[in-house]
Amino acid sequence: MSFIPKHRRSVHEMKRAYNNRIYRFYGIVERYLGSKLDIIIHEKLAKIPSISSYTAIEYACGSGILTLKLSQLFKSVTGRDFSIKMLERAKVRARDAGCTVKFLEGNILAVDEPEKSYDYVFVSFALHLFPPDQEKEILKKLCRVARKSVIIIDHGKEWKLGIAIIEWLEGSYYDQFIKIDFNSIAQEIGCNSFDETQIADCTVLFFLCD
Repeated sequence: MSFIPKHRRSVHEMKRAYNNRIYRFYGIVERYLGSKLDIIIHEKLAKIPSISSYTAIEYACGSGILTLKLSQLFKSVTGRDFSIKMLERAKVRARDAGCTVKFLEGNILAVDEPEKSYDYVFVSFALHLFPPDQEKEILKKLCRVARKSVIIIDHGKEWKLGIAIIEWLEGSYYDQFIKIDFNSIAQEIGCNSFDETQIADCTVLFFLCD
C-alpha cells in the first residue's frame, strides 16, 4: 500500500538540501540508524570470515554513521559523499571517536575507483534515493570496484507510513525501492551469487562479485 504523493528531487537538488539544511539536523538520524546498524553488524557483518584483513569503501557515506563502525572491523575504510557539509560532519565525528577513516568527496553516480580496488563496497540508506534504472547502473559500477562483495543496507521491504512521509520530504524513490527484485538485477549484472535478508527492519543485500 502506498498513498504518499510523488515528490522527487534531482541529484543536484538533493546535494543542495544536504549542504544547506539536512546536515544541521542529522544527529537524530545518526542515533536512529546507528542502533539498527549495530544489530546488522552483530548479526551479519561481523561474521564475515577474516574481515580484519580486508579493505572497504562506503559510497554516499553521509556523516559516516556506518563508515566509523566499519573502521572497527576492516583493515582500512574509506568514505565518499557528494555533500561537503556531511563530509565535514563525518570527519569531526571520526576525530572525536578516535577512528582512522579517509573521507573524500565523490558522487555515487560517477564511480571512479579502479576496477577491483576494494574488497568490500558498502552503501547504506542511500540507494533508495535513486530511480530503479539508476540503481541498477550504480550496482553494476560498484561491482566493478569490489573484489569480494557489494553490500547494500537500506529500509525494510515492508511499506512503512512513517518512513514514507520522511522519504517524501527527502524526495526519494522509497516507494519503488521496496518493490525491486534485486535477485534479478544481480543476475543481469553478472554477480556470482546474491543474498537478501531482513534485519532490524532493514534490507541487507549481498552481491557476490568474486
